Amino acid sequence: MKSLKPLLLVGSLLLSSAVWAEGGSDRLLKQIQTIRDNAEAKLTQAEKAPACSRHASMTEHMGMLDNLMAELHKAQPTPDMSTEEHLAWMKAHDKLMNDVLGQMMREHKLMMAEKQCRQ
Repeated sequence: MKSLKPLLLVGSLLLSSAVWAEGGSDRLLKQIQTIRDNAEAKLTQAEKAPACSRHASMTEHMGMLDNLMAELHKAQPTPDMSTEEHLAWMKAHDKLMNDVLGQMMREHKLMMAEKQCRQ
């Protein structure tokens, strides 16, 4: 009976950490998705602004993309994922990367339009 309490305590701690680790990658990808959505909104705001006054919004958007890319580089699937979970994680990560690259391309077009405005 004396060893039952510590056994239950250790078992519950291991179980709670396993549950925490299992959802960790998903939570990180959801957090990254939120950052991506905010960056998308800022880019849309820059696109709607007149060509000669986009600089502030684009500078802020570049900073958001920098943070987003740092988070994407840190994101790693958990080692205990099944093959199907790992593939789903990779698919979600790839989608986020493609979205970021698409935003970068749109921002480049805006930068080129701003450059023409200055000439």
